[in-house]
Amino acid sequence: MDNGANFQLVRLLQEFTQASDRFVDTTSGDNAMHRSDLNALSVIMRHEQAGRPPTTSMLGRELHLSPPATSALVNRLERSGHVVRHRSEDDRRVVRVAVTDHAVAEGRRMFGPLARALGQAIAGYTAADIALVSRFMADASRAVDDATKKLDM
Repeated sequence: MDNGANFQLVRLLQEFTQASDRFVDTTSGDNAMHRSDLNALSVIMRHEQAGRPPTTSMLGRELHLSPPATSALVNRLERSGHVVRHRSEDDRRVVRVAVTDHAVAEGRRMFGPLARALGQAIAGYTAADIALVSRFMADASRAVDDATKKLDM
């Protein structure tokens, strides 16, 4: 195990995270949105793509927000036309949150430049390279989540 190479890789992950944060901060500020708004929309879209829009409580747990903060966030996103709330047909007490077409269009406009830049960066790699990096990124994300869970205990 090469500790120098490992340290360099962790340093590059930190730089990537900071660069991503700068992009999100810039685009959110330019579009009068909070970072938490963009994070919430990302979580909601991920759940929708999996076939099950999140409940407000699921959203709050994933974003580490209190119930009042989650309500304020969803209210803000609803007022801006980015989300709608739907009561479950099975249990009317359950409220699910879904993104609107407006939110999807805004997301494409805001994050299109980043998607294109990342696409260009990825284009220089082979399918095997991409598979390896994808596996590493999934493992790294799990490691961060595991470390976060230990802090929450």
